[in-house]
Amino acid sequence: MSGSMYAAISGLNVDQALLGVVSENIANVNTVGYKASSMTFAQALQQTLSGASAPTATLGGINPVQEAAGGAVNVAGVQINTNEGTLQSTGINTNLAIQGNGYFVVQTSQGGLAYTRAGNFSLDANGNLVTPQGQKVLGWSSTTVANKAQTGNNMVALTIPPNQTLPATATGSNSSSTNPPITLSGNLNSQDTSASIPVTVYDSQGNQIPVTMTFTHPTAVSGGGMTWTVGYSYQLPGASTATTGTLGQLTWTNGQLTSPSPTSTTALGTIAITPNDGSGPLNISVYPSSFANLTDYAMSTSITASANGNPAGTLENYTIGSDGTITGSFSNGKTQVLGQVALANFTNPGGLLNIGNTLWQQSPNSGNPQVGTASTGQLGSIAAGELEGSNVSLANEFVNMIIAQQGYQANSKVITVSQTLDTTLVNAIQ
Repeated sequence: MSGSMYAAISGLNVDQALLGVVSENIANVNTVGYKASSMTFAQALQQTLSGASAPTATLGGINPVQEAAGGAVNVAGVQINTNEGTLQSTGINTNLAIQGNGYFVVQTSQGGLAYTRAGNFSLDANGNLVTPQGQKVLGWSSTTVANKAQTGNNMVALTIPPNQTLPATATGSNSSSTNPPITLSGNLNSQDTSASIPVTVYDSQGNQIPVTMTFTHPTAVSGGGMTWTVGYSYQLPGASTATTGTLGQLTWTNGQLTSPSPTSTTALGTIAITPNDGSGPLNISVYPSSFANLTDYAMSTSITASANGNPAGTLENYTIGSDGTITGSFSNGKTQVLGQVALANFTNPGGLLNIGNTLWQQSPNSGNPQVGTASTGQLGSIAAGELEGSNVSLANEFVNMIIAQQGYQANSKVITVSQTLDTTLVNAIQ
């Protein structure tokens, strides 16, 4: 009788384990990024009472005789459902959800790496992007993103420092014929005798310097067209007179700039300014490409001009794109990439090791992490302002709960019957 009792006890154990898995799933039905578990049973080893015999010329084959050897059933395994949960909108720009494959990469307090689908991140006092438990979210710095050098070996903790400042940039910095410091667009009336267009440039401290671009002395050229003399003027604060200069001549034919060619790499001239506020001198090269979008048809003059450079600004807001790029918006109207969130994927995500708090770690059967940027390769995209809910199906869990309950009751009944038989035997002996 003891064999049947031990078999029933093994059934009680696995049904209780199943109920434990079910209860954990139900308890985490509202946990961000939680992945449901499912348990399977397996028949345990059986005791062989007699082996099998092969057929002979005079006797047929005989099957082996086996029975449960006490432990009739075991837990075969607990599998993780890695399917994506439903996304829920929060409107918080540090809340991130992954649409598709991948895991966020975080740094544990011991300095190791962990992975999670729960993107309920926030900023700490130092501007670090962290999980609710304080693990730092990893990605790449703005410099790495600019150099397109994102790899799994150069990830850093992502930071959006409060009151971050974007330095002032002088007009003309990092300029070229393909990236001219001053650009003009619109139409210059070929019937006018002169025209002037204001444009604001910036010194190295971010101070504004009003400059006026001038078009004078229009002269008709043979074969059709008009040549204009291009100059400039400006008056520094406190100066009694304006400073003027000539940049050179430009020729339009049939309304289009033809000489010098808009693709010329030689500067037409230079606007030289020595600020009186302690900033360094400005030498702004003006290229023919600055006027590539300017025509001189016989229609009203309407010209807009802009210059690169900017005053200093402080961070006002930031957004996170579908590829994980963090872009800051500054008070001077400029934007700048602040970093990029990294994602990792695994050949066998079900083989990851659960370490709690919806965090996972690499295991020998998960494969190595394949780190990359969102929306590339097999990695999904990032949705900012949303969170991924758990993928628990309450309907399935209620069914599994009934199965565990019925199994437990049936195995309990086996123990009761075995006990009754034992009692009958003892009474017969008495």
